[in-house]
Amino acid sequence: MSILTEKHILVVGDETNQISKIEAALVTYGATITTATCEEIDSKQIESKDVDLILLNHLHNGSHCRDMLNSLRETSALKVIPVFALVENDQEHIGDALMLGAADYIVPGEDVHQVIEKMKVVFGDSVPLDTGASVINLTTTNVAADGEGIRVFTVEDDTLLRNLLAIKFEKSNVPFEIADDGEDIVNKLKAFRPQIVIMDLMLPGRDGFELLEDIRADKSTAEIPVIIFSNKDSSEDRRRAAELGAKGFYVKAMTDLSDLMATIEKHAKR
Repeated sequence: MSILTEKHILVVGDETNQISKIEAALVTYGATITTATCEEIDSKQIESKDVDLILLNHLHNGSHCRDMLNSLRETSALKVIPVFALVENDQEHIGDALMLGAADYIVPGEDVHQVIEKMKVVFGDSVPLDTGASVINLTTTNVAADGEGIRVFTVEDDTLLRNLLAIKFEKSNVPFEIADDGEDIVNKLKAFRPQIVIMDLMLPGRDGFELLEDIRADKSTAEIPVIIFSNKDSSEDRRRAAELGAKGFYVKAMTDLSDLMATIEKHAKR
């Protein structure tokens, strides 16, 4: 049995040859397909249909699909239902889809097998690193927490990863806030009062090491555990992070988010 078996995929937008091939592949894995136009979809309809993933072709649909995504983004729908958007293969269109809340994107001519593997990953399957698919695991993790729950602050500039983390936190019932750069981080931490910080090292403006120094220098934030989540992986990076008080060091390309969530729970309980 495939991890896609019995998953309900909502295909939104115009039917194309590429979309049809993806649909056919999903059906062979046991997924159920429903189609709709962007004008027909709202959050109540998605919730009533019990949708597991939305496959959106917004290449040729004018403003309707954009309006739909904006509408869904203002509700809880996009926080728990991943959206895969078919877009033109350029940074402007890709960035636009991700900023609108898509968890991942598909470009014209992309191999159907690769698309399917990326979808499997979203549902918690693991894939070889050479498939080109993300290795982020988004299966639900039940995190035990007292009171209002474990509060997590994340500093991450990659739009796709921010969306994936947001989906993971939502599914795990974890209160969170995500910043896309290192500006004014100490004040943001004081306002949100997290129990743990997850931070990249390579950030626009100021790098993670500078932020660690700032966090440790302020009495209000000095004791908050900080976990490094980065693709930098040299012994010098690990040594410096440890010297600045980081409580853990995870490499993105080698990390299952279930392991990261377990670390969040462990340090937050302390």
